[in-house]
Amino acid sequence: MRYSHRCNTRMRVIGYLNGVTGAVHSEDVSSVTVPRLTRSVAQLSRWYPHAETIYLVWDNWPNHAHPKVAEALSGQERVKVIWLPTYAPWLNPIEKLWRRVHQRVTHAHPWCDDFLEFRQQVRAELASLAEGSQELLKYAGLSI
Repeated sequence: MRYSHRCNTRMRVIGYLNGVTGAVHSEDVSSVTVPRLTRSVAQLSRWYPHAETIYLVWDNWPNHAHPKVAEALSGQERVKVIWLPTYAPWLNPIEKLWRRVHQRVTHAHPWCDDFLEFRQQVRAELASLAEGSQELLKYAGLSI
């Protein structure tokens, strides 16, 4: 089935950037709800089994501070949340990932008439970063 920009289509991404390797863990969803975010943060310890401490950099989006999300994080002693000041996205390295995806994939909407192809291209870009990328670390300002 082909979806176009005239259909009610949405794609949101939950993503995590490993600040050491540049690996990206991501999941695309129609909306980022509290239950989805809770399930996602529950995976952090599994994704980073050898990390002594996992720093989770978050902005002040209300879902990040939801009690159910906080409960999911409370069971993971290795996860430390770093809260960013309000309206300071330039401090969060993951924002550089979103900008990179936009520049490389979504800029000028090359697949504006085919949402499934658009989604596939975004997924492919994020999947290409799953094993890590020194280029992404440099782009995000986490490496020289």
